[in-house]
Amino acid sequence: MKIRWPLYVLFSLLAVAAKAGELDSLLKVIDRLEERGRESELLNIYTRTAYLYKTLDKFEEAKAYYSRSLDIARRYDQWISINENLFGIAMCDQRLNNFQEALQGYNTILELEKVAPQRHNQGQVLSNISSIYQSLGDYEKAFAIQLQALELHELAGDTVGIVTANYTLGTIFFYQDRFEQALGAYEKAYELSRRTAEKRLVFSCLGALGSVHERLGNDDKSIYYNQQSLHLAEELHYKQGISYTYGNMAANYVNKKDYPKAEKLYQQSIKLKTELGDKWGSIGSYLGLGGLYITWDQPRKAVPILLTALEMAQQLETKPRQVKAYQLLSKAYAATGDKKNAFEYLSNYVTLQDSVLNEKTVEEMGQSKRRYEIEKREHEIAMLKTENELLGKNKKIQSLRNYFFVSIIMVLLAFSGWFFNRHKLQQQVNGLLEEKNVLLNAKNEEIFVKNKQLKQSNESLEQFAYVASHDLKEPLRMINSYTKLLERRYTPLFDESAKEFMFFITDAVSRMETLLNDLLDFSRAGNSNPKNDRVDFSDVLIIVQSNLKVQLAEMNATLIVRNENMPVLQANRSQLVQLVQNLVSNAVKFRGERDPQVIVDCTQQAGKFIFSVTDNGIGIRSEHLQKVFEMFHRLHDKAKYQGTGIGLAVCQRIVEHYGGELWVESVFGEGSTFFFSVPVECAVPELMEVS
Repeated sequence: MKIRWPLYVLFSLLAVAAKAGELDSLLKVIDRLEERGRESELLNIYTRTAYLYKTLDKFEEAKAYYSRSLDIARRYDQWISINENLFGIAMCDQRLNNFQEALQGYNTILELEKVAPQRHNQGQVLSNISSIYQSLGDYEKAFAIQLQALELHELAGDTVGIVTANYTLGTIFFYQDRFEQALGAYEKAYELSRRTAEKRLVFSCLGALGSVHERLGNDDKSIYYNQQSLHLAEELHYKQGISYTYGNMAANYVNKKDYPKAEKLYQQSIKLKTELGDKWGSIGSYLGLGGLYITWDQPRKAVPILLTALEMAQQLETKPRQVKAYQLLSKAYAATGDKKNAFEYLSNYVTLQDSVLNEKTVEEMGQSKRRYEIEKREHEIAMLKTENELLGKNKKIQSLRNYFFVSIIMVLLAFSGWFFNRHKLQQQVNGLLEEKNVLLNAKNEEIFVKNKQLKQSNESLEQFAYVASHDLKEPLRMINSYTKLLERRYTPLFDESAKEFMFFITDAVSRMETLLNDLLDFSRAGNSNPKNDRVDFSDVLIIVQSNLKVQLAEMNATLIVRNENMPVLQANRSQLVQLVQNLVSNAVKFRGERDPQVIVDCTQQAGKFIFSVTDNGIGIRSEHLQKVFEMFHRLHDKAKYQGTGIGLAVCQRIVEHYGGELWVESVFGEGSTFFFSVPVECAVPELMEVS
């Protein structure tokens, strides 16, 4: 039987074969030139070889040849080649999910632009930087940078750049679950992409439209776009594109409840992405497969797959993928009856989701977009003014070449034209001002909606605290009571193993009670509006020293208050005590070989009170300075240093409630200083110092 191949498949295979043939020839030329030491001739050949490897999705090999070409370009001060190879290396790192290395490369290119002509325009570099921040979950930064890129692309008339920018903006909206905005951006990108010769751009837009219609519940449209994207990926022999389309189509089959077909597609997608080294894409397919097993009532099969996805997401430091993994793991464990793990992953999901999908990020993105639109209109006004001024000058010059009488008439006509254009310009300016007012009104409406959502979020958090304090603590108290009853009545009958088991039970109950209490402290800190009193900070330190008297004595620790003139604040006394007590207790707990010495100080500068808690303990490594404030993040073995990893998160929330900041400076092995600021507005007016 004859096999009939579609023409596009035959052309695709021929194109791939041609590239492979050219690559084989180049490698042979490279071997000969390297043997003869003809370095200058290798520069462009290395770059061409790297480009061919990249088009074949072999990014490790491409990066290696770009690096070899870069070394030669630097030796000969070939700035354009330096830039081209840096860009190639950064793109390969981006496709290999080496996000930090890619960012470093792109930023180097931006620095080079200041001293040398660039082959890759700034808009293209900014678009790629924005795409990386989107993958890492920093949506606010990704959105602002992409708007800068879009403006540069529009000024340059770069259609491909405009498509890329709109596609990335749509993706930012997509991962924030703002699917209507994502659809608008994707549709604009798709319409423009069809005017270009870049078929991979068309493929990306088709796949994006398939994904967003699936999320909006438009299954027929989703299937249509996914089938179109698959045909185009096959035509281009684009393996990575095929792998992503398999994942998108799997979601369609999940909606149809054809679970075996969806499972097969997810597995094919994972296999292809793994072969290509696409860790970011592999995580997405693992998450899709895990979600499928949950929907399919097979949660035990979902757990190991989702744990793999979580581990990979943590390695890439991509918050959006971690959020989804935590959410699905909580559902999977709940379905298996493992309430402990379900609760743990639910807590991690709530905490991390708040840092990725928060109202502040949405608001900042809205402001960035409006600034961009206003600046664009102001630029159009300036261009219109310039054109009008040039028009007036040209008419005046022409009139001077004619007879005196004609010149007078032309001047009058020019003046009339100028007056008309000025009037027209004024109308346009008024129209733009009206548009700005509409934008401002829309912004006010958006703020109202977001405030309402924030109120609902706070109510949910209070409900969560209630569940933690009652529904979870009550059975815990029951376990504790009956354990103590067993211990009192039957201890003489226990052997050593039984006694050890009893110790483990009571210790676990104690640690669980501590965790629940810390969670309650975190949920309450900064979320309510407790009654504010006139609080002398010196009194707060006296209370803290009294509360920690036993701990200070056991550790042979010294607490020193350096500034006796502490401010008097309008604040909640118990919150300030909790804040300072947590910081001093940590300073004593994380001690080194020396006896602990803790110094509390306060200064006033730049409209703020700056409080500091300094210790001589073990210190913190520089790479962990920001992580210490994350929920449940522990730097040390819990067997050596007890705690739940919530205390500093509580401190940060209290400080932010009063409009201040909390940060740390440390020298590892020598000690740490925790600083927190409080605005001077929080001071009792009649007792404020004059700075």
